[in-house]
Amino acid sequence: MMRQPIFRDRPANDLLVGAAIGLGMTARAVVQGGADFLLALNAGRLRVMGAASIAALFPLREANGFTDAFARSEILDRVPVPVFFGASVFDPRLDVPALVARLARTGYAGLANFPTAIHFEGRFRAALEAAGIGFSREVALLRSARAAGLATFGYAKTREEIEGLLAAEVDILCLNFGWNAGGSLGIAGVALDEAADRARRVFQWVRQVRPGTLCVVEGGPIIDSADMIRVCDEAKADGYVGGSTLDRLPLEMSVMQTTSSFKTASLLRPLRDEAQREHARITGLAGLVGQSEAIARMVERIARLVATDLAVLVRGEPGSGRTTVARAVHVASRRTGPFLVLDAADPEIEATLFGGTGALAAPDATVVVEDIAALAPALQERLARVVEQAVVGRFGRGERRGGRLVVTASDPADLAPALLARVEAGRVDVPPLRDRPEDIPLLARAMLRGFAREKRQAAVIEPAAYRLLMTRDWPGNLRELRSLLARAASESPDGTIRSDLVARLCRGPAEARPGPVTDERAWIVDALRRNRFRRAETAAFLGLSRKTLYNKMRRYGLSG
Repeated sequence: MMRQPIFRDRPANDLLVGAAIGLGMTARAVVQGGADFLLALNAGRLRVMGAASIAALFPLREANGFTDAFARSEILDRVPVPVFFGASVFDPRLDVPALVARLARTGYAGLANFPTAIHFEGRFRAALEAAGIGFSREVALLRSARAAGLATFGYAKTREEIEGLLAAEVDILCLNFGWNAGGSLGIAGVALDEAADRARRVFQWVRQVRPGTLCVVEGGPIIDSADMIRVCDEAKADGYVGGSTLDRLPLEMSVMQTTSSFKTASLLRPLRDEAQREHARITGLAGLVGQSEAIARMVERIARLVATDLAVLVRGEPGSGRTTVARAVHVASRRTGPFLVLDAADPEIEATLFGGTGALAAPDATVVVEDIAALAPALQERLARVVEQAVVGRFGRGERRGGRLVVTASDPADLAPALLARVEAGRVDVPPLRDRPEDIPLLARAMLRGFAREKRQAAVIEPAAYRLLMTRDWPGNLRELRSLLARAASESPDGTIRSDLVARLCRGPAEARPGPVTDERAWIVDALRRNRFRRAETAAFLGLSRKTLYNKMRRYGLSG
């Protein structure tokens, strides 16, 4: 039977994601979420029945009939992605060629060796091999599946097991790190750094021996998307397979949280509704976009300023949306006067602020002075006196509000001390985009909708491109993201922004790394600064294991 290559035409920089599941509802959900292929495994079925994945290794059910029954009735012919069958060869009575032929006729795209002997060690594992029902029989199963025209997916842990899979010419090699950690049934095992380093070394070797093999990772310490990216980026893996991480862990967390919310709804409803309404009002009217913790903290801070007339300092990097935050302060305060934005470097700003009645005298106005550090120190001192006099004049007299001052700055230390003293109490910190990457998909969609309203070319982003956007540092923050998306939309004639275009506009992930090493100490210091002295991110950025980075830092006196 003619075999067709599998997953060879996927977009560049797109990680394959496989889902090892045991329920039709889960299958449909993961496919809607973008899964590229499914593995129908007895472990998946046992998990949704309340057991731990490790139960798949015990003779609780006849594994192949058990798996085939739920896969046929709930998954096959109901999803548009390839479905691999997890086949067990532990039964010495099993006719392997007959099983393969039957599964091929059923319509599975391929076979995987699961449950697998790789999870056994020592004398028990040796006894399985001696009895002819161990890993060597799994390799024979995959050879038979390949000969029958099916795609093959091989689980392995050790070098010897990997060599067996490569000899069988499997299509997908999965380096397994053991049962998943996390949740109520998780099993602690290998550390994340160790897993990333091992995968990197293994996949380098595999690609030298058999370059066409797709290399994926699964299990162990990888319990969320950040862990996946950490391991896959260091190892240059082709993808990831999730089992417990895609059904048990999300189910446990979401059901627990949902049940808890129902249980406490009567107590929390008034406060929750009020907080949510205020959050929605501020973000909706002011144009703030995001659902990250950083944005939530910032909106909470703005909401706390609503009941005051404090002058406000909006601190943030250029391009991070400081003026938008200033507008949110205006909206949250329910001021009916004008929203005035002034440039501190404008030669006419002194007359605007202090001439005649002055902008700050306008009833219920909000006056924003952008980049306040550019204002002459003498004018900053004068502005501080105006703010102080306005507060004293209103104190205890119930007078109508005058204008509210909002200043923006990158570094509060650049302000004159007198002005800083007047605005520090109303400080709002705007997080840089690199500290809230989870907001990037929402921001990108909002920006593209804005382009469409402005009658520019409407565009959408393919899922693989979001990963590239989320791993970029964005030194220019929102302004840089908007510029890149505008260019990408203009260069996408069919209206779809693809990952290869985003990679080119970002100058590719390889060019984002440091250049040739001429001074290793300076190289490491530069990488630490780029990654805000976070060692795990720095190690990933440099392509080193965390242990190697720590050793180099100690050698160069950087460990303090």
